[in-house]
Amino acid sequence: MKILVLTSRYTATRDIIGEDFGRQTRLFSALKKLGHDIDFFVADYRKHENKNVKLHGIEVMIRAFSLFYFFNFINDLDKSLKNKKYDLLIATGEPLWGPIGYWAAKKHKVRYLYDLHDNYETYSTYKIPFFSVIDKQIVKNADIVTVVTHTLKLKISKIRKNNVFVIQNGVDTGLFKPAGKLKSRRDLKLPENAKIIVYAGSIHRYEGVDRLIKMFELLKNDLNNVYLAIAGRYVKGEEKYIDLKQENIIYMGSLSQDNVAKLINAGDTAIIPYTNNIQVTYGFPYKLVEYMACKSPIVATSVGDVKLILKDRRDSLCSPDSLIDMKDKILKKIRSKKINYAKELKDLTWTALAKKLNKVIVKK
Repeated sequence: MKILVLTSRYTATRDIIGEDFGRQTRLFSALKKLGHDIDFFVADYRKHENKNVKLHGIEVMIRAFSLFYFFNFINDLDKSLKNKKYDLLIATGEPLWGPIGYWAAKKHKVRYLYDLHDNYETYSTYKIPFFSVIDKQIVKNADIVTVVTHTLKLKISKIRKNNVFVIQNGVDTGLFKPAGKLKSRRDLKLPENAKIIVYAGSIHRYEGVDRLIKMFELLKNDLNNVYLAIAGRYVKGEEKYIDLKQENIIYMGSLSQDNVAKLINAGDTAIIPYTNNIQVTYGFPYKLVEYMACKSPIVATSVGDVKLILKDRRDSLCSPDSLIDMKDKILKKIRSKKINYAKELKDLTWTALAKKLNKVIVKK
């Protein structure tokens, strides 16, 4: 099957093409291995580059996008669909690609899959007048809709119930896997004999990082020689709300994926401190499956699909409304040995998820 994936070059903090990061590159690279001919048509709204590159054997057409470049972008997308004669167009990564992809698919009589890899209602695109009405119509009328979580599927069930499939985010178990704690600490120059809590992800109040810091202040009263190691990029504007320059907090900045895996293995426990809000409740954190693939003891707030994935591990779940509960769960988990999450992970590798998606697009 010939598939065109219409997406953005950037997430909130990452260049998915340049860094080979995230759902789009990993899921569709795995899908390509199942015999599909896949191209990417990628909007660049930061550098405004126009170039073609290869990633995992996929042709990536990067095109400048802004109001100024809008008609050039649409014209190039139109030409690509006309010349290659795709069987399926998949729009993902940003709600703006929903109507653009739907228009292009209808014009060229191509099946259309709208991938909701997040709760798009939280995106700035939704501030465009009447966009929410348009997006709901696309969700209703697309040939296939995929969603990143069961909670998001339930949310959109008022609009659409049929041909909606959950394809969660996955993990590369060749990259994220157990490794020696001491060597990992030495490689990253972390304290060798301390207790270390790890957080890897965007630095934002929506992610609960501000509350994580408050919890850590409480934890230091109960546990000596404990450190909080944080890796990730600040979401723009959050620097004024979240101060990581505090005693026993080690801010490591943005790490390569190799070093994120080392950081997880360097920790005694790994944390997901989400609050219950419309941004994270309907999303699926990469960090959850990355922590699990490294067999790290996890403490996570009981929110969204995190709660579903860890439902059989209640000692890993804490209340999103209680810093004391989070602290107490960490005190218990921080002395745990590695944990085998094979049961949970068997359906959450990119290969397993690509096979699930393959059944959806081949069947429908």
